[in-house]
Amino acid sequence: MRYDRAVAISKRHEDILVLVKSGTYSSDALAEKLNVSIPTIYRDVLFLKRQGYPIVSVKLSSKWAYQLGSNDMPDGMRVRRRLR
Repeated sequence: MRYDRAVAISKRHEDILVLVKSGTYSSDALAEKLNVSIPTIYRDVLFLKRQGYPIVSVKLSSKWAYQLGSNDMPDGMRVRRRLR
């Protein structure tokens, strides 16, 4: 059961990276798309930033959203999977 939870979290992290790489998503939009709470998105994005992913927050006209800050991610950190 603990393994299943770890796999689910890892998959969610990959899904966040795929979505953020494909466009500009707010915390609300990510939470809705991935069927999790907004605080979960905040924790996941913080974790990914600490792992070295260049996720930045950008101010849009009416909200804040996430984008990948650079296409120059270190080797081994490339987003390899497409969201289904």
